[in-house]
Amino acid sequence: MDDGIESAAGPSSAVAGSSSSANISLTNVPIIPGESFDWEAYTSAYTGQARAQRLMYIAQHCPSLRQTCSKAAAEYVKEHTRDVAAYQAMITTHNTEPETGDLLPASQRIAADSEWIQSTQQRNNAEREKLELEMRNYQNNLIKESIRMAHRDLGDHFWDTGDHQEALKSYTKTRDYCSTTDHIIEMCMNVIEVSLRLKTFTNVQTFVSKAEGVLESYVPSGSAGGRKLSSLGASNIAPPVRGASTAGADAIGALFRAGGSSAVATAASTSSSAQAGTSGESASQAAARKVVAETGAKLRAADAVALMSRGLYESAAKVLLNIDPAHSSSFSDIVTPSDLSIYAALCSLATMDRAVLKAQVMENSKFRGFLEYEPYVRELLEAFSSAQFKKVEEILDEHQARHLLDPYLAPHVQTLRTRLTRRALRQFFTPFDRINISRMAAAFGWTEKHMSEELVACIQRGEFKNLPGKAAEVGDARIDAISQTLEYRTKDPRRAVFDSALELGDKRCKETKRLLLRMKLVENGVVAKASRSHSGDA
Repeated sequence: MDDGIESAAGPSSAVAGSSSSANISLTNVPIIPGESFDWEAYTSAYTGQARAQRLMYIAQHCPSLRQTCSKAAAEYVKEHTRDVAAYQAMITTHNTEPETGDLLPASQRIAADSEWIQSTQQRNNAEREKLELEMRNYQNNLIKESIRMAHRDLGDHFWDTGDHQEALKSYTKTRDYCSTTDHIIEMCMNVIEVSLRLKTFTNVQTFVSKAEGVLESYVPSGSAGGRKLSSLGASNIAPPVRGASTAGADAIGALFRAGGSSAVATAASTSSSAQAGTSGESASQAAARKVVAETGAKLRAADAVALMSRGLYESAAKVLLNIDPAHSSSFSDIVTPSDLSIYAALCSLATMDRAVLKAQVMENSKFRGFLEYEPYVRELLEAFSSAQFKKVEEILDEHQARHLLDPYLAPHVQTLRTRLTRRALRQFFTPFDRINISRMAAAFGWTEKHMSEELVACIQRGEFKNLPGKAAEVGDARIDAISQTLEYRTKDPRRAVFDSALELGDKRCKETKRLLLRMKLVENGVVAKASRSHSGDA
């Protein structure tokens, strides 16, 4: 990490850009006229609780969309989840002023559905008691697979009800009871998704590494798909023909969740169809390979989000550029292809040189598929590559609301834009030995005063030292305040040798003169030595 994560709101990390980007606020994101931000199209691309997360984030951070998105979030939470706390929070958000927290007039408020709240709370409490009772029974019977499934079901309950800390604890407990790669992948997926919501990104990377370690031997089965793997199409994968070692326990779990022997009959019919002929087996194998590929894509997407959130932008860019857009539907419950295209572009622009950017990003066949989701990202990359930095600033300002209303990207927008601007200044100045500051200001769309201030800051940080492609690679930039130009002063290696030789010669001459002077002083008795008795008395 080059500079660490800078404070998104601190004045010391102001973006060296236009005035609109110099004071970025994460808690009060304005929708400036002319910005192309359609919150409905943006949130509709997500599935599951990810959509509720985005709606709630917009409602809490964008005053102009506060009432609209909080109402939409409350309706979505009520319809698709059992998270009473989130529902009540969105009702409160809708009915209060963003600045003061005071209640709105009665005509502008919406009423909470108290009947739904009460019935949902009763249902949640009853289901939790039932699941905890099952857990105790399984632990008394010491059935390993049943204990694992009970922990998983309890984690699903906490996840659906919005208690993410307890969900993480339950999912983590299943780790000790995993006996197959299918179980390990499922456990890792569950922990990763909850950890992303809790923003414990180190935990995300730990379990991504664990899941990738067993991905090569991963054999998907329909019996242990679970809620998190349902988005990957695991329910369409037939169980292995040879039979799983935990088939009995899976059947027990299915009876508790589906009720009766119908679940067992369904599993048996699925198993028999998987064994009927070579064509069925090949279809099942193709579906299994697809699930494995989609699982890998989802793991890489989660890993990239964690790396970016930790400020490791270059590593995040490399991971993002290796994700296959054909599997983009597998991680829509975390991020969308539009998000990945934006993350990859900003992280790449902030960390890569022009040659590397062109080879690894713009000419990357996989990344081209993601560019179709956000056409302005292609324009941004092309503008930066062709040194149209004023256009780069305009594109970033136009889509700033989109970036600041992304819960994973928003804390890093200011840092990424700062690094992007510093890299742009270095790239613009590299071909020149001397350039007028007014010309640079015009190229970036800034005032001369602002450009001078930023160039001084860049020189103090040493960002213009040893620029490539110069006659001598050792050098630094200086500002001529009289002519208002930025100059690059190189240091010739031969001249450096001559200067060091002359400096050494001058030093020897001075030392010799001092020694001769002392000899003359001693010869003429000018230098007096203290007697032993005098020194002892002292």
